[in-house]
Amino acid sequence: MTAYVHINLRVIDPARQASLAPRFQAALERAGGRIVHFGPVEDHLEGDVAPLPLAGVFAFRTLDDARAFYQSADYAPIKAERQEAQDARMFIVNCP
Repeated sequence: MTAYVHINLRVIDPARQASLAPRFQAALERAGGRIVHFGPVEDHLEGDVAPLPLAGVFAFRTLDDARAFYQSADYAPIKAERQEAQDARMFIVNCP
């Protein structure tokens, strides 16, 4: 099964966000993940809460791989800095 990490975000510190991108991508790749999409939300289809303006989708081989990346020592400092650079919602979905 492939697992996907989805993030919906608004950048609140553009300089910090710019410095995070290459470090995030390198940590993601070391964990066996890949970027499926990162860019603007194109359309709000349903729901009362509008999405934040950007979305990212990151694929992992398994749910365990996705969880391991999020909880890894490699990602921890990036996550702490990302939380200062972004207002975000993040979750994992598992697809058969």
